[in-house]
Amino acid sequence: MNFRTCPLRHRAGKVPEHASTWSWRSDIVEICLAALCSAVIWRYTSHNDHESGHKGNRLGSPGERNGQDVIVYPSDGLMLWSCLVYGCCVSSFIHRRQEQDPFQLFVYLIFVTGAGVAGYAAGASANLMLLGYLPQSMCIAMAASLSGHGLYRRWKCVAPSPGDEEKLQPIR
Repeated sequence: MNFRTCPLRHRAGKVPEHASTWSWRSDIVEICLAALCSAVIWRYTSHNDHESGHKGNRLGSPGERNGQDVIVYPSDGLMLWSCLVYGCCVSSFIHRRQEQDPFQLFVYLIFVTGAGVAGYAAGASANLMLLGYLPQSMCIAMAASLSGHGLYRRWKCVAPSPGDEEKLQPIR
């Protein structure tokens, strides 16, 4: 079996190559699924805020909607499932990566604060800020955390090749 070592691992020992690939793929799937769910949450909340004047009555009776508007006008059930799946994806991502990424808290704080400032600057309601801007910023923070940590690991874990030492020597 092909093994690799990395000096940044907190656990001693070697990790199988396929375990690292699986973790990376599951992170990407979680980010994409969370982004899809946050888009549904954003659409539901923005439609509910703008069309109904904050009263909670969305589109009238269910008979008025046709089946083609499921994504454009998500139902209450789709909103509920999107919130549940979104919460599971974000909590799983954060829990699994908190040991590997010590600066994860700061990345999330920066993006969540930025979402609050952007929502306030846009004059959004509290509902839209909490259910629209915040989930989108969490997805961006997840992607930034994953890519930043990946770049840092790649920079630190790359073993120098034998030809690199000759390139670093001054020309005489």
